[in-house]
Order: sequence, then structure tokens, then C-alpha cells
Amino acid sequence: MSDLEKRINETFDYAVYLHMVGNFVPNTDYKQIKEIVDSVHDFLKNADSELIESRLPELKATLIKISNQFIEKFPLKCSMSEMATAWNGLFKNKDDDYNVLSTGMSYGWLEQFMDLSNLYAYNYVPYHYRIGIFAHKGMGSIEENFLLNDSFSLLVKAQYYFDLLLKFREILKKEESQGNVFTAEKRIQATDLNLEVASSSRLTIVSFYSFIECFVNSIGYDYALRNTNIIDERTNELLNGMKNKGFLSLKSKIENFQKIIRKDKKAIINTTDEKQIKEPFKSFFENYEELRNASVHYSPRKECIWLKPHDWIEKANDFSKISIEVGILFWKSCFPELKEPDYLRQLDYVSLLDLAKNRQNRVLLVEKEVIS
Repeated sequence: MSDLEKRINETFDYAVYLHMVGNFVPNTDYKQIKEIVDSVHDFLKNADSELIESRLPELKATLIKISNQFIEKFPLKCSMSEMATAWNGLFKNKDDDYNVLSTGMSYGWLEQFMDLSNLYAYNYVPYHYRIGIFAHKGMGSIEENFLLNDSFSLLVKAQYYFDLLLKFREILKKEESQGNVFTAEKRIQATDLNLEVASSSRLTIVSFYSFIECFVNSIGYDYALRNTNIIDERTNELLNGMKNKGFLSLKSKIENFQKIIRKDKKAIINTTDEKQIKEPFKSFFENYEELRNASVHYSPRKECIWLKPHDWIEKANDFSKISIEVGILFWKSCFPELKEPDYLRQLDYVSLLDLAKNRQNRVLLVEKEVIS
């Protein structure tokens, strides 16, 4: 490689870097950055060597000046060449299980190349948290957040249908008092509402359980990713929910992960000893795990899922509160120095419930607009 080619590559590395930050840093003018990158690319590709030689120092200085605005906020942990190579390589890996353009890049992948402490105003970001790029710039998410939002959305739906059922019953009572006959059609309508309450409540319980399972798995997986170089094979296996090639139960994961993640290596929460398990974990496992299991793979020998609407909505509301409490206590047992996770809205019940209600209200407005 000639000296000119080397200097051209060094200069273009800054253009690649700008392309990268323009695609994930919030409030950046991507269009303007793209124009700069495209013009640099076209010039270096099409101009004759003599013109490139004369303009290269000034061009590189300009790119460095623009880049430094971002480097100051996100200090690099590697050379510019390594950063540019890594960014380009992210789109060439055909073995990835995800589409980078759709699902973004993982926080842990990018964090190895630059300091991301100024990217999110979160008290903690899991390494497998997805950073949105291109059309999703400024956004980000993680699997347990989807399940958490699903859970509250289903809870809101269950309550909506239950309230609708109560109002419908009042209408039926009024009609009956006026001498109107309780028709077969009305019976079917009431039954349909009963079933909607039951199905939404049942799925609420399944979803909240799934959220806790995902949340626990996520914390273990994140710790394994962060500490790949210092944990042994057995610990890595445990953090990935396995032991002797078998799957660990949720109870075992909750108890084991604390002992691995905590600095004092203690288990603050006991979930495997029936005599020592305390609330809310006692109710979570003894009262609701069986109901969840029966809902997922029912057997006549399992918990009954043939319940009245009042019973279903009561259980859905009760389990939603228990699940959030379980999530918070598990988080605090692993990270006693941190407040509740910002990336999950601090697991604030009221905030998450309001978020789900607002979402449903917006959907109902769309539905009304479409139907009308």
C-alpha cells in the first residue's frame, strides 16, 4: 500500500465514523452527515491522485473537527481505524441471528469500542440491550420490556372487558325490571364478555410470569456477557440457566444468580426452601405458578382454569402486583447499590399501567376512526 493510499484510508475512517454516529446518536442531522460522507467518498473515489494529494490534509482536518464533537461525548476506546472496521463489519456478518437494520446493535457490542455513559440517562443498561439505528435512531429496547408492556396491556384489556361486563349486566337487570325477556342473543353476548374477561386475565397471568422469567434470564445473561473473561465454565453455564446440561428452574435461577452477581456472594432471597421462602415469592410460586402452568399446558390434575369473571380479574390484578414486587426485589438483591431499573421505567406499577391505558385509548381512537 502506498503512502497516499494509507492516508486516504485514514481520512475515510473518519467519514465512516461520522456515518456511524449519525445513525445512532439522537438529535443528529443524519441528512447533513450523509451528504458529507457521500461527498468525501465520491471525491476520494473519482478525483485524480494529484488533486487528492493537495486537498487531503484539509479534508482530513475538517472530518476530525466534526468527529471530535462526538468523540468528546463518546470517548473512543480504540483507534479510529478499528472503529470504522467494526462498523463496516457489522453489516457483513451473514451469521448474525438478527437484522441490524431492523433490530439495531447491542449496547455491549458498541460499548467495547466507545464510552456510552452519555447515550442513555439510565442507571443501568444490559449488554444485550438493542440500540436503534437508521429509522429507529434514538430508540432502544430489550425483550423483557416487550413482555412487560404486553403484560400491562393484557391487564388493561381484562379490566376493560370486566367493566363492560358489569355495565352490560346493569342494562340486563334494568330491562328485566321493565318486563323484557332475557333472550338467547343476550345470553350469548354476556357469555362472550365472560370469555373475554377470562381469556385476557389468563393471558395476563401467563405474560407477567413470562416477564419475570425473561427478566431473571436477562440479568444472568448480561452478567455473563460482561464478565466473560473472569467467570469459569460452570458459572457461565449457571448464568445461562443450565446445570449439567439440564435446565434450571426459575426458583433455582433466582437463588443462584444472586450468589454469583452480588459482591458478597450471598443469597438474600430464598426460593428453593419451602420453609424459608417469603412473600411475595411464596405467593408467586405457590399460588400462581401452578395457575400459569395449567393455563399453558392444562391437565385435569392441575390448577382449575374454569373460573368466574370476578375471580379471574381479581387474580390478574393480584398477580400483576406480585410480579412487579418480585421483579423489584430480585433486582435489588442482585444490585443493592442501584435504584430500580430505569430501562424498564423503574418497574413503577402506576406508570406502567398508565402507559398501557394510554396505548389502549389511542388504539380505540384509531378503531373509532376506521369504523366511522
